[in-house]
Amino acid sequence: MDKRPDYKIIEKEILNLWNKNKEIFKFDINKDKRYIIDTPPPFTSGEAHMGHALEFIWIDFLARYKRLEGYNVYFPLGFDCHGLPTELKVINKLKISKENKEQFIKACIDWTNKMIESMYKTFERLGSSFDRDKVYKTIDRKYEAFVQYTLIKMFNDNLIERKRYPIMWCPKCQTAISMQEAGYLEKEGYLIYIKLPTNNGKYILIATTRPELINSCSLILIAKNKYVETENNLIISKAYAEKNNLKIIREYDYKELENLEVTIPLINRKAKIISDNDVDYNFGTGIVWICTYGDPYDIKWKEKYNLPEIISISEDGRIISNINEINGLKVEEAREKMKEILKDYIYKIEKINHNVLSHTERSDCLSPLEFIPKEQFFIKIKDLKEKILEWQKDIKIIPESEVKRLIDWINNIDQDWNISRTKMLWGLTFPFYEKDGKIYPVNIEDLPIDPRIEKEKVKKYNGKFFEDETVDVWIESSITPLVILYYALTENKEFNPKELPELFNKIKEYLPVDLRQQGYEIIRTWLFDTIVRVNLLTNKNPWKYALIHGMVLDEKGRKMSKSLGNAINPNEIMDKYSPDALRYWALLAAPGNDYRFNIKDIESGQAFIIKLWNIGRYIEMNIKEKPEKVLELKDEDREIIKILEENIKESKEYVDQFRYSEYVKLWRKFTWEDFANNYLEKIKERIKNDDKTAKYLLYTIYKIILIMLHPILPYITEYIYQQLYKENKLIIENKIDEIMKLIL
Repeated sequence: MDKRPDYKIIEKEILNLWNKNKEIFKFDINKDKRYIIDTPPPFTSGEAHMGHALEFIWIDFLARYKRLEGYNVYFPLGFDCHGLPTELKVINKLKISKENKEQFIKACIDWTNKMIESMYKTFERLGSSFDRDKVYKTIDRKYEAFVQYTLIKMFNDNLIERKRYPIMWCPKCQTAISMQEAGYLEKEGYLIYIKLPTNNGKYILIATTRPELINSCSLILIAKNKYVETENNLIISKAYAEKNNLKIIREYDYKELENLEVTIPLINRKAKIISDNDVDYNFGTGIVWICTYGDPYDIKWKEKYNLPEIISISEDGRIISNINEINGLKVEEAREKMKEILKDYIYKIEKINHNVLSHTERSDCLSPLEFIPKEQFFIKIKDLKEKILEWQKDIKIIPESEVKRLIDWINNIDQDWNISRTKMLWGLTFPFYEKDGKIYPVNIEDLPIDPRIEKEKVKKYNGKFFEDETVDVWIESSITPLVILYYALTENKEFNPKELPELFNKIKEYLPVDLRQQGYEIIRTWLFDTIVRVNLLTNKNPWKYALIHGMVLDEKGRKMSKSLGNAINPNEIMDKYSPDALRYWALLAAPGNDYRFNIKDIESGQAFIIKLWNIGRYIEMNIKEKPEKVLELKDEDREIIKILEENIKESKEYVDQFRYSEYVKLWRKFTWEDFANNYLEKIKERIKNDDKTAKYLLYTIYKIILIMLHPILPYITEYIYQQLYKENKLIIENKIDEIMKLIL
C-alpha cells in the first residue's frame, strides 16, 4: 500500500473488479431470502445531479448491507425516458421543431440515449451495485408492451373511461396535465369588484380575480345567509358590509334575491340568482358568478345546474370572446384591458396576494393553468378516496411525518386522473381504437403498438386510433414494482406479448416488494400513483416500506438549480475527492429532511478514508502473513471485542430503522477512536514483541471494520481488503452473522 491512496487508480481498479464479478450483484427471483428494492428510474432529460447521487447512495448502502446479511438483493436500475422535459430540451437546446415528427422523435431518442449513457456512468462511479443484467428503459419494447397491457387490463375492469371533461391545460407547455402535476403558487393579483345590474334597479356586487371570463358568465350564486342593500344600491353580504363599515339601507333574506334577475354587463346576458350551500359567504361580497371555466368550482357548479358551456380560452392561452377589445388577447393582457372596458361597472379594485393554480411539477414552467373541455382518457379515482386511505395504512412510511403529506393529497382528490397528453410526440400511445362510437382495446399479441408508425398493424382493426394522444408519463413509471419483477421473470427470454397475462399473474405472487425509496416532492405523483395503479391492477400493495428523502440544498440552504447557478455535478466532487467521500456526505442525511451540501462533510469523509488507509498500512507493514488464531485475551482485548459485538448489533437496529447517519457515526467512532486511538496504541508494544493474540485481533478486527464500513465506503474498503486479505473473493461475500465467529 502506498503512503497515500490514489483514488483515481482505486476507483478504476475496483469498478473493473465489480464489473468482472457482476454476478455478485445479480438477483435470482427463484432463490429465497429475497430483498427487493423499487428504485427510482430517473428522467433522462438531463445529466445526473446531486439529488440522484444522494438517492442512489442511500439505495446502494442498503443493498450492500442486506447482501452482508445474506439476502438475495434486487437492486434494479431503470431510466424514465418519455415526457415533456425531453421534448423541451430538444426544442430549446437542439432547436428542432415538432413539425417534422420523424426528425423530432429521432432527436428525442438520440438525446435520451446520450443522457442514459452519462447517467449510467455516474451511477456506476457512485458505487451503485445494481444488477447489471436487468437495466431497463421505459422505451424498451417489452416495457411499452407491459404498460399498454396494464391499460387494457384496467379498461376491461371498467377502471378507464373516455369522456369529454374540462381538463387542466398548460398554455405554455401546450399539453394537458393531471391534478398530480398541478399546485397553487402565491402570486400578486387584483380582486375586482363588479356591479351587475338587476331587474329591480339595484346592483349585485361580485368580486373576481378573472374579469376576462365575463363572456362565459351564466349564473349568480349566493349563500343561504343574510344580504343587505347599502348606499349606491349595492347588494352584498351582511358580513362584507359590517367588515367594511358600509351603511345598510335594508336587509334581504337570500330567498328574496332568488327572485331577481341579473344582466351581465357588455354581453347583456340574463342570469339567474340561486342559493348554494358551497358558496363562501365570508369571501369577497359573499356572491359569485359562474363562468366556464375559471376554477374547479365552476366545473362543479356547471354540472350541478346544467349550465351552457361557453369556451373562453384557447389552447394557446388567448381569450375567445364576443367582446372585440379582448378577443384574441393573452389572458393577462385581457385581464388588464377589462379594467378599462368595465370602468362604468367597477366598484373598486384591491391589490391582493392569492393562490393561482399552476403547472408546479415543472420547475421551469410554473405557469398558470386553464380549464379547457376535451375528450380524454381518465382513470376513475375520484370515488376511491376511502379505499386509497385504507391501502396506505399497510405501508410503513419513513419518516412517519410524511404520511400526512400523502393523506392530505388523497383527501384533496376532486377529479379523475386524466392520463391523456395531447400535442406531445415523445410518449407512449394508447392501445385503444374507436369504432361505431365505442372504444375497444387491441389484441394482446399486437403489443406494443404505435399507430403513428405501425400502419400495417392497425389496418386490421378498421377503426380510429388516438394518434394525437400519448400516455401520461406517470402511467409508465407508476408500475415499477411490477416491471422490475417482470424483468426478473423474463431475463434471457425472448419477448412474447402473448405471455403477458400469465406473467402478470406470476408477478402478483411477489407483492408487496420490500422497499420504495423516493423524494417527498413526488409523494403526490410517483408514490400516490403507484399505490393506486398497483392496487387496482393486483389487489395488493406495491411495497412494505416507503423511505422518503428530502431535497439537496446548496450551502446557503437554497434549492440547487441551473437558473441560480448553484447546481453541483456529482462527478466534479468525485473527481476532486472520491466517490467514497461523496457517499460519506450523503449518508449523513436524515429521512424526510432537506439536506445541505456541505464541503466540510466531504472533507471529513476524505480524512476518515485516509485514517482507514493508514491503519491498513500499519497492519501491512507489521503483519506479513495471515496470523494464527491464538486467543489469550488481555483486558484491552476483551474491551474492544465487547464494543465490537455491541456495535454490530446496534448496526442492524440502525439499518432496520433507516438511520443511516447513526450507522456512519457509530463506525467512524469505533474505527478512529476505539480501535485506532485506543486499542491500537495499547497493543503496539505487543505487536513489536510478536504477540500472537494481538496480531490476530488487529488483523481480524480490522477485517471486520472493512466489512462493516463497506456499505458506506465500498471503494476504499474493497481495495484494502483485496490488498491485505487476498481471499480470492469480494468483500461483499462475507456475512455479518459469521464475522464474530472469527473472534468468539
